[in-house]
Amino acid sequence: MGRTFILYSRATTSPNFSLQSLYSYGRLDLVCRCVLSALWLSEKIRQDTQIIVSLNGGPNPPVAIRFDGTLSNVEPSEQSIAFLIKKALFKAKDGDWHSIQKGLAVSKKPFQELIRESRNVFVLDPSGKQIEAQHFESPTFVLGDNKGLPSGELKFALRKGEAISLGKKVYLASSVISVVNWILDKNA
Repeated sequence: MGRTFILYSRATTSPNFSLQSLYSYGRLDLVCRCVLSALWLSEKIRQDTQIIVSLNGGPNPPVAIRFDGTLSNVEPSEQSIAFLIKKALFKAKDGDWHSIQKGLAVSKKPFQELIRESRNVFVLDPSGKQIEAQHFESPTFVLGDNKGLPSGELKFALRKGEAISLGKKVYLASSVISVVNWILDKNA
């Protein structure tokens, strides 16, 4: 894959959620928007991109769900992504990746294991180096949900990579992903 995003989220790890009120399940709506921002262009899916969502809410954390550019027959909507998350949560069983369908896999890998397995790690943090000054080769971008990365997870990720920033303002996680994609596309 050309680029990878890892999103730490406090969203639910139970598949028993309503597709109509995603906000109520630890901000599952935010997770869906991040997947959409990572993978979708206007009329197609980015073939060179993957996003791994590390779900850490109750009742059975952690669950990692990997979406990649080979996904097909999926509408670019929060409900469609939430349906895929629901499907994956029913199949989460151990630390191995299990394919749910083309472009979708699930594992019980914890966040730190995802970071340990990653290369070229860049943690999005307002106090990091400006992103425009960086050169990226098959990068992995790490970011948190609306509450950010927990301090222990942030410290761990920074031992593996370096902090980069879009500036001093804190943006929505899905917007951060869109801006990073734009920067990488512009410099491709």
